[in-house]
Amino acid sequence: MKDVYEIRKTNENQLLSAAKLRVEKFPTLKKIYDDDFLIKLVRYKSHYDNILLFWLVNDNPIDSLITAKFLQDIENGVKLFQFDNNFSIFKRKLRQWKTIPFESAITELEFAAEYCKKEYKIEFEPLLPNGKKGDFCINKDCLKIYFEVKMIFSKASLQEDAIITDLSDRCDGIVHPFIISIDLEEGFRLNQSAAFSKYLQKKLKEIEATSINFPFSLVYPESGNPTIKIDLIKRVPKGERGYIMGFTYGGGIKSSWTDVRRKIVSGVSQLHPDYPGVIIVRPYGLHTLEYDIQNALYGDLSVRFNRVGSQVFRRGDRIFGVNKNKRLSVVVHYKKILQNSGYTKEKIVYHNPFAAHKIARDIFEGENVTQF
Repeated sequence: MKDVYEIRKTNENQLLSAAKLRVEKFPTLKKIYDDDFLIKLVRYKSHYDNILLFWLVNDNPIDSLITAKFLQDIENGVKLFQFDNNFSIFKRKLRQWKTIPFESAITELEFAAEYCKKEYKIEFEPLLPNGKKGDFCINKDCLKIYFEVKMIFSKASLQEDAIITDLSDRCDGIVHPFIISIDLEEGFRLNQSAAFSKYLQKKLKEIEATSINFPFSLVYPESGNPTIKIDLIKRVPKGERGYIMGFTYGGGIKSSWTDVRRKIVSGVSQLHPDYPGVIIVRPYGLHTLEYDIQNALYGDLSVRFNRVGSQVFRRGDRIFGVNKNKRLSVVVHYKKILQNSGYTKEKIVYHNPFAAHKIARDIFEGENVTQF
Protein backbone atom coordinates (compact mmCIF):
# COMPACT_ATOMS: atom_id res chain seq x y z
CA MET A 1 0.00 0.00 0.00
CA LYS A 2 1.95 2.94 -1.31
CA ASP A 3 -0.67 5.66 -1.72
CA VAL A 4 -4.26 6.65 -1.04
CA TYR A 5 -5.55 4.75 -4.09
CA GLU A 6 -4.08 1.41 -3.05
CA ILE A 7 -5.35 1.98 0.49
CA ARG A 8 -8.88 2.54 -0.80
CA LYS A 9 -8.74 -0.72 -2.76
CA THR A 10 -7.38 -2.78 0.13
CA ASN A 11 -9.84 -4.66 2.35
CA GLU A 12 -10.35 -3.48 5.93
CA ASN A 13 -8.88 -6.58 7.58
CA GLN A 14 -5.61 -6.18 5.71
CA LEU A 15 -5.45 -2.49 6.62
CA LEU A 16 -6.21 -3.27 10.25
CA SER A 17 -3.42 -5.86 10.39
CA ALA A 18 -0.93 -3.42 8.86
CA ALA A 19 -1.90 -0.64 11.28
CA LYS A 20 -1.65 -2.93 14.30
CA LEU A 21 1.76 -4.18 13.20
CA ARG A 22 3.09 -0.62 12.88
CA VAL A 23 1.59 0.64 16.16
CA GLU A 24 3.04 -2.38 17.99
CA LYS A 25 6.51 -0.81 17.63
CA PHE A 26 5.51 2.28 19.66
CA PRO A 27 4.30 1.46 23.21
CA THR A 28 2.97 4.93 24.04
CA LEU A 29 1.23 5.39 20.70
CA LYS A 30 -0.36 1.97 21.18
CA LYS A 31 -2.23 3.39 24.18
CA ILE A 32 -3.70 6.03 21.85
CA TYR A 33 -4.26 3.90 18.75
CA ASP A 34 -5.74 0.83 20.43
CA ASP A 35 -7.56 -1.93 18.53
CA ASP A 36 -11.03 -0.41 18.98
CA PHE A 37 -9.90 2.92 17.53
CA LEU A 38 -8.06 1.30 14.60
CA ILE A 39 -11.20 -0.66 13.65
CA LYS A 40 -13.09 2.65 13.43
CA LEU A 41 -10.23 4.35 11.56
CA VAL A 42 -10.03 1.83 8.70
CA ARG A 43 -13.77 2.25 8.07
CA TYR A 44 -12.87 5.70 6.70
CA LYS A 45 -10.34 4.25 4.25
CA SER A 46 -12.13 5.76 1.25
CA HIS A 47 -11.91 9.32 2.52
CA TYR A 48 -9.25 11.20 0.52
CA ASP A 49 -8.24 13.16 3.65
CA ASN A 50 -7.53 10.24 6.01
CA ILE A 51 -3.91 11.23 6.63
CA LEU A 52 -3.62 9.23 9.86
CA LEU A 53 -4.48 5.93 8.18
CA PHE A 54 -1.86 6.68 5.53
CA TRP A 55 0.86 7.08 8.19
CA LEU A 56 -0.16 3.84 9.90
CA VAL A 57 -0.35 1.55 6.86
CA ASN A 58 1.89 3.08 4.18
CA ASP A 59 4.58 0.53 3.31
CA ASN A 60 6.27 2.28 0.40
CA PRO A 61 9.98 1.36 0.76
CA ILE A 62 10.98 4.89 -0.28
CA ASP A 63 8.88 6.41 2.53
CA SER A 64 9.60 3.79 5.19
CA LEU A 65 12.41 5.73 6.90
CA ILE A 66 10.37 8.94 6.88
CA THR A 67 7.33 7.14 8.31
CA ALA A 68 9.36 5.46 11.05
CA LYS A 69 11.03 8.73 12.00
CA PHE A 70 7.71 10.62 11.96
CA LEU A 71 5.99 8.12 14.26
CA GLN A 72 9.03 7.85 16.53
CA ASP A 73 9.01 11.64 16.98
CA ILE A 74 5.34 11.48 17.99
CA GLU A 75 6.10 8.60 20.37
CA ASN A 76 8.94 10.56 22.00
CA GLY A 77 6.79 13.67 22.38
CA VAL A 78 3.71 11.98 23.82
CA LYS A 79 5.87 9.97 26.21
CA LEU A 80 6.76 13.22 28.00
CA PHE A 81 3.10 13.70 28.97
CA GLN A 82 1.98 10.12 29.56
CA PHE A 83 1.79 10.43 33.33
CA ASP A 84 -0.18 13.69 33.68
CA ASN A 85 -3.58 15.08 32.71
CA ASN A 86 -2.26 16.26 29.34
CA PHE A 87 -2.10 12.68 28.04
CA SER A 88 -5.88 12.29 27.84
CA ILE A 89 -6.13 15.59 25.95
CA PHE A 90 -3.46 14.56 23.47
CA LYS A 91 -5.01 11.14 23.08
CA ARG A 92 -8.09 12.89 21.73
CA LYS A 93 -6.10 15.34 19.60
CA LEU A 94 -3.98 12.65 17.93
CA ARG A 95 -7.05 10.61 17.07
CA GLN A 96 -8.19 13.36 14.69
CA TRP A 97 -7.56 11.69 11.35
CA LYS A 98 -8.11 14.55 8.90
CA THR A 99 -5.07 16.52 7.74
CA ILE A 100 -5.67 19.97 9.25
CA PRO A 101 -6.53 18.93 12.85
CA PHE A 102 -3.99 16.09 12.87
CA GLU A 103 -1.08 18.21 11.60
CA SER A 104 -2.08 21.01 13.96
CA ALA A 105 -1.91 18.57 16.87
CA ILE A 106 1.53 17.39 15.71
CA THR A 107 2.77 21.00 15.66
CA GLU A 108 1.41 21.60 19.17
CA LEU A 109 3.15 18.44 20.37
CA GLU A 110 6.49 19.41 18.81
CA PHE A 111 6.54 22.86 20.43
CA ALA A 112 5.17 21.66 23.77
CA ALA A 113 7.72 18.82 23.92
CA GLU A 114 10.53 21.28 23.21
CA TYR A 115 9.52 23.51 26.13
CA CYS A 116 8.85 20.54 28.38
CA LYS A 117 12.48 19.49 27.90
CA LYS A 118 13.45 23.02 28.96
CA GLU A 119 11.58 22.37 32.21
CA TYR A 120 8.54 24.51 31.49
CA LYS A 121 5.21 23.36 32.87
CA ILE A 122 2.83 22.65 29.96
CA GLU A 123 -0.94 23.06 29.99
CA PHE A 124 -2.99 22.01 26.97
CA GLU A 125 -6.31 23.70 26.18
CA PRO A 126 -6.01 26.42 28.86
CA LEU A 127 -9.26 28.27 29.61
CA LEU A 128 -9.33 31.94 28.53
CA PRO A 129 -11.32 34.81 30.12
CA ASN A 130 -13.71 34.88 27.12
CA GLY A 131 -14.66 31.24 27.72
CA LYS A 132 -12.64 29.91 24.77
CA LYS A 133 -9.72 27.51 25.07
CA GLY A 134 -6.23 28.13 23.76
CA ASP A 135 -4.03 25.43 22.25
CA PHE A 136 -1.43 25.32 25.04
CA CYS A 137 0.56 27.53 27.41
CA ILE A 138 3.98 27.24 29.06
CA ASN A 139 4.84 28.36 32.57
CA LYS A 140 8.14 28.75 34.45
CA ASP A 141 9.56 31.26 36.95
CA CYS A 142 6.43 33.47 36.89
CA LEU A 143 6.58 33.61 33.05
CA LYS A 144 3.45 32.38 31.31
CA ILE A 145 3.06 32.36 27.52
CA TYR A 146 0.00 31.29 25.52
CA PHE A 147 0.40 29.57 22.14
CA GLU A 148 -2.01 29.16 19.25
CA VAL A 149 -1.36 27.07 16.10
CA LYS A 150 -2.71 28.18 12.73
CA MET A 151 -2.35 25.93 9.69
CA ILE A 152 -2.14 27.73 6.35
CA PHE A 153 -3.81 25.13 4.25
CA SER A 154 -6.15 24.68 1.27
CA LYS A 155 -8.54 21.73 1.32
CA ALA A 156 -8.65 21.96 -2.44
CA SER A 157 -4.93 21.20 -2.54
CA LEU A 158 -5.64 17.66 -1.32
CA GLN A 159 -7.91 17.06 -4.29
CA GLU A 160 -5.36 18.67 -6.60
CA ASP A 161 -2.63 16.38 -5.26
CA ALA A 162 -4.90 13.36 -5.71
CA ILE A 163 -5.60 14.28 -9.34
CA ILE A 164 -1.96 14.98 -10.20
CA THR A 165 -0.76 11.78 -8.50
CA ASP A 166 -3.35 9.69 -10.33
CA LEU A 167 -2.53 11.24 -13.69
CA SER A 168 1.20 10.80 -13.10
CA ASP A 169 0.69 7.09 -12.40
CA ARG A 170 -1.54 6.60 -15.45
CA CYS A 171 0.69 8.53 -17.85
CA ASP A 172 3.96 7.08 -16.59
CA GLY A 173 3.56 3.98 -18.73
CA ILE A 174 2.96 5.90 -21.95
CA VAL A 175 6.05 5.60 -24.17
CA HIS A 176 6.62 8.66 -26.38
CA PRO A 177 9.55 10.68 -27.80
CA PHE A 178 8.38 14.10 -26.55
CA ILE A 179 9.00 16.44 -23.62
CA ILE A 180 5.55 17.40 -22.42
CA SER A 181 3.98 19.88 -20.02
CA ILE A 182 0.37 19.43 -18.87
CA ASP A 183 -1.79 22.19 -17.38
CA LEU A 184 -5.15 21.24 -15.86
CA GLU A 185 -8.00 23.69 -15.41
CA GLU A 186 -9.71 23.85 -12.02
CA GLY A 187 -12.76 22.12 -13.53
CA PHE A 188 -10.88 18.86 -14.16
CA ARG A 189 -11.99 16.03 -11.83
CA LEU A 190 -10.37 12.80 -10.63
CA ASN A 191 -12.91 10.57 -12.40
CA GLN A 192 -11.77 12.01 -15.76
CA SER A 193 -8.20 10.75 -15.39
CA ALA A 194 -8.68 7.36 -17.05
CA ALA A 195 -10.34 8.81 -20.15
CA PHE A 196 -7.67 11.48 -20.50
CA SER A 197 -4.74 9.06 -20.24
CA LYS A 198 -6.27 6.92 -23.03
CA TYR A 199 -6.77 10.02 -25.16
CA LEU A 200 -3.19 11.18 -24.56
CA GLN A 201 -1.71 7.80 -25.49
CA LYS A 202 -3.72 7.68 -28.73
CA LYS A 203 -2.92 11.30 -29.62
CA LEU A 204 0.82 10.95 -29.03
CA LYS A 205 0.97 7.91 -31.34
CA GLU A 206 -0.74 9.95 -34.06
CA ILE A 207 1.61 12.91 -33.62
CA GLU A 208 4.69 10.66 -33.52
CA ALA A 209 3.88 9.45 -37.02
CA THR A 210 3.59 12.98 -38.42
CA SER A 211 5.90 15.95 -38.86
CA ILE A 212 5.05 18.99 -36.74
CA ASN A 213 6.74 22.19 -35.64
CA PHE A 214 7.65 22.59 -31.97
CA PRO A 215 6.46 23.77 -29.56
CA PHE A 216 3.03 22.30 -30.32
CA SER A 217 -0.13 22.59 -28.23
CA LEU A 218 -3.43 20.73 -28.03
CA VAL A 219 -6.38 20.69 -25.65
CA TYR A 220 -8.65 18.08 -24.08
CA PRO A 221 -11.43 17.55 -24.81
CA GLU A 222 -11.10 18.71 -28.40
CA SER A 223 -14.74 19.87 -28.46
CA GLY A 224 -16.60 21.82 -25.81
CA ASN A 225 -14.87 23.53 -22.90
CA PRO A 226 -11.25 22.32 -22.64
CA THR A 227 -10.07 21.25 -19.17
CA ILE A 228 -6.47 20.36 -20.06
CA LYS A 229 -3.80 22.03 -22.18
CA ILE A 230 -0.97 19.80 -23.41
CA ASP A 231 2.25 21.45 -24.57
CA LEU A 232 4.75 19.36 -26.54
CA ILE A 233 7.98 21.24 -25.93
CA LYS A 234 10.22 19.29 -28.29
CA ARG A 235 11.04 15.86 -29.70
CA VAL A 236 13.88 13.98 -27.99
CA PRO A 237 16.73 12.39 -29.99
CA LYS A 238 16.11 8.99 -31.55
CA GLY A 239 16.55 6.16 -29.06
CA GLU A 240 15.68 8.31 -26.03
CA ARG A 241 12.42 8.18 -24.13
CA GLY A 242 10.42 11.34 -23.64
CA TYR A 243 8.96 12.48 -20.34
CA ILE A 244 6.34 14.73 -18.80
CA MET A 245 7.97 17.77 -17.21
CA GLY A 246 5.13 18.09 -14.72
CA PHE A 247 1.49 18.84 -14.07
CA THR A 248 -0.02 22.12 -12.89
CA TYR A 249 -3.56 22.48 -11.63
CA GLY A 250 -5.44 25.74 -12.13
CA GLY A 251 -2.16 27.49 -12.82
CA GLY A 252 -0.52 25.90 -9.80
CA ILE A 253 -1.29 25.87 -6.07
CA LYS A 254 -1.30 29.43 -4.79
CA SER A 255 -1.35 31.19 -1.46
CA SER A 256 -1.70 34.84 -0.62
CA TRP A 257 -0.81 37.08 2.28
CA THR A 258 -4.51 38.03 2.51
CA ASP A 259 -5.18 34.39 3.47
CA VAL A 260 -2.26 34.38 5.88
CA ARG A 261 -3.39 37.66 7.46
CA ARG A 262 -6.91 36.36 7.98
CA LYS A 263 -5.65 33.17 9.61
CA ILE A 264 -3.32 34.96 12.01
CA VAL A 265 -5.87 37.59 13.04
CA SER A 266 -8.46 34.89 13.70
CA GLY A 267 -6.10 33.40 16.30
CA VAL A 268 -5.55 36.62 18.24
CA SER A 269 -8.86 36.22 20.11
CA GLN A 270 -7.63 32.82 21.31
CA LEU A 271 -4.71 34.40 23.16
CA HIS A 272 -4.89 35.54 26.79
CA PRO A 273 -5.16 39.36 27.10
CA ASP A 274 -3.05 39.48 30.29
CA TYR A 275 -0.08 37.35 29.17
CA PRO A 276 2.29 37.19 26.20
CA GLY A 277 0.80 35.41 23.21
CA VAL A 278 2.38 33.49 20.33
CA ILE A 279 0.78 32.38 17.08
CA ILE A 280 2.56 29.56 15.26
CA VAL A 281 1.93 29.73 11.52
CA ARG A 282 2.58 26.47 9.75
CA PRO A 283 2.01 26.20 5.99
CA TYR A 284 0.87 22.81 4.73
CA GLY A 285 0.39 21.89 1.09
CA LEU A 286 0.90 25.47 -0.11
CA HIS A 287 3.84 27.43 -1.45
CA THR A 288 3.68 30.00 1.35
CA LEU A 289 6.84 32.08 1.21
CA GLU A 290 8.50 34.32 3.75
CA TYR A 291 7.39 37.14 1.48
CA ASP A 292 3.75 36.20 2.17
CA ILE A 293 4.25 36.19 5.93
CA GLN A 294 6.02 39.55 5.91
CA ASN A 295 3.29 41.13 3.79
CA ALA A 296 0.69 39.88 6.24
CA LEU A 297 2.55 41.20 9.28
CA TYR A 298 3.88 44.52 7.99
CA GLY A 299 1.57 45.42 5.08
CA ASP A 300 1.57 44.65 1.37
CA LEU A 301 4.86 45.41 -0.34
CA SER A 302 4.41 47.74 -3.29
CA VAL A 303 6.30 50.14 -5.53
CA ARG A 304 5.47 53.81 -6.13
CA PHE A 305 6.78 55.40 -9.32
CA ASN A 306 7.43 59.13 -9.67
CA ARG A 307 9.52 61.51 -11.77
CA VAL A 308 12.76 60.74 -9.98
CA GLY A 309 12.38 56.97 -9.96
CA SER A 310 10.68 54.35 -7.79
CA GLN A 311 10.10 53.91 -4.07
CA VAL A 312 9.34 50.66 -2.25
CA PHE A 313 6.76 50.93 0.54
CA ARG A 314 4.23 48.84 2.48
CA ARG A 315 0.54 49.57 2.20
CA GLY A 316 -2.84 48.19 3.23
CA ASP A 317 -3.83 46.36 6.39
CA ARG A 318 -1.14 44.98 8.65
CA ILE A 319 -1.16 42.72 11.70
CA PHE A 320 1.63 44.52 13.55
CA GLY A 321 0.36 48.06 14.12
CA VAL A 322 -0.16 50.67 16.80
CA ASN A 323 -3.18 49.92 19.03
CA LYS A 324 -4.13 46.69 17.24
CA ASN A 325 -3.56 43.00 18.00
CA LYS A 326 -1.64 44.03 21.10
CA ARG A 327 -2.08 40.65 22.82
CA LEU A 328 -0.06 39.12 19.96
CA SER A 329 3.58 39.19 21.07
CA VAL A 330 5.20 36.94 18.47
CA VAL A 331 4.43 35.16 15.21
CA VAL A 332 6.49 32.05 14.49
CA HIS A 333 6.65 30.89 10.88
CA TYR A 334 7.29 27.17 11.32
CA LYS A 335 8.57 25.35 8.25
CA LYS A 336 8.99 21.58 7.94
CA ILE A 337 10.87 20.66 4.80
CA LEU A 338 11.07 17.03 3.69
CA GLN A 339 14.69 16.06 3.11
CA ASN A 340 16.18 12.60 2.60
CA SER A 341 14.87 10.37 5.42
CA GLY A 342 13.28 13.07 7.58
CA TYR A 343 12.28 16.68 8.01
CA THR A 344 14.36 19.81 8.34
CA LYS A 345 12.64 22.16 10.77
CA GLU A 346 13.09 25.92 10.62
CA LYS A 347 11.54 28.72 12.69
CA ILE A 348 11.35 32.35 11.63
CA VAL A 349 10.35 34.38 14.70
CA TYR A 350 8.76 37.83 14.29
CA HIS A 351 8.46 39.96 17.45
CA ASN A 352 5.58 42.45 17.48
CA PRO A 353 7.06 45.88 18.35
CA PHE A 354 3.62 47.10 19.48
CA ALA A 355 2.76 44.13 21.72
CA ALA A 356 1.40 44.75 25.21
CA HIS A 357 3.64 41.97 26.55
CA LYS A 358 7.06 41.50 24.98
CA ILE A 359 8.89 38.15 24.98
CA ALA A 360 12.67 37.89 25.39
CA ARG A 361 14.60 36.51 22.43
CA ASP A 362 16.14 33.70 24.47
CA ILE A 363 12.72 32.01 24.81
CA PHE A 364 12.96 31.01 21.14
CA GLU A 365 16.68 30.43 20.73
CA GLY A 366 17.68 27.09 19.26
CA GLU A 367 18.79 25.30 16.11
CA ASN A 368 17.56 26.71 12.78
CA VAL A 369 15.92 29.76 14.40
CA THR A 370 16.01 33.26 12.92
CA GLN A 371 14.53 36.18 14.87
CA PHE A 372 13.33 39.60 13.79
